[in-house]
Amino acid sequence: MTTLRTTIRLLGIAAAVLSLAACASVVAAPAGAFRVGSGYEVSLGRDWSDISAVMAGKTRKVRLLSIDGPLLNRLYLTDGLAPGDFLIKPEIKERPTPVIRKDMSASERLEFITDSVAALEYQRVELAKPRPGRIGEASGVRFDLTAQTREGLDIKGAGVIAERGGKTYVLLYLAPAEHYFDASLAEVEAIMASARLG
Repeated sequence: MTTLRTTIRLLGIAAAVLSLAACASVVAAPAGAFRVGSGYEVSLGRDWSDISAVMAGKTRKVRLLSIDGPLLNRLYLTDGLAPGDFLIKPEIKERPTPVIRKDMSASERLEFITDSVAALEYQRVELAKPRPGRIGEASGVRFDLTAQTREGLDIKGAGVIAERGGKTYVLLYLAPAEHYFDASLAEVEAIMASARLG
């Protein structure tokens, strides 16, 4: 327990340092309507920070929000991903990351999620409780997941993936299992429920 608290404290310090180092690129995402892409928005119940520009593996179709820093909570919001698009952009050509393919089944979409989380260098990524879900008017699959950092910190996740008009939409929340995941889960659930596709 003490080791876990120490790890979380160190992660908090690292997140603060990263935030200070990149403060010019971090953009406020104030409470209220937040536009993810063309004709797609969610409602934020509190202030977040848009850290999309400072994260490795960024892509123009993915917005990344955080409250306490990227190591303590992160919310991925994708605009419509077309075949060939990815959630996590590969950093080097020799290590490709998963891409959306045409006519993916529901199980293949869930595999896209777990493989994408693994591409973030999380280990032991496991998906749980797949169930019907929605992003706006698009039917999809809700899910929970668990993973670990290389240092052994337990991570929890929740999300939804849906397809509409040949494009894939993802909302994915990741945070340490101790404290941070539960602290913002109600806010994330409300964001998921608020999603509107144009």
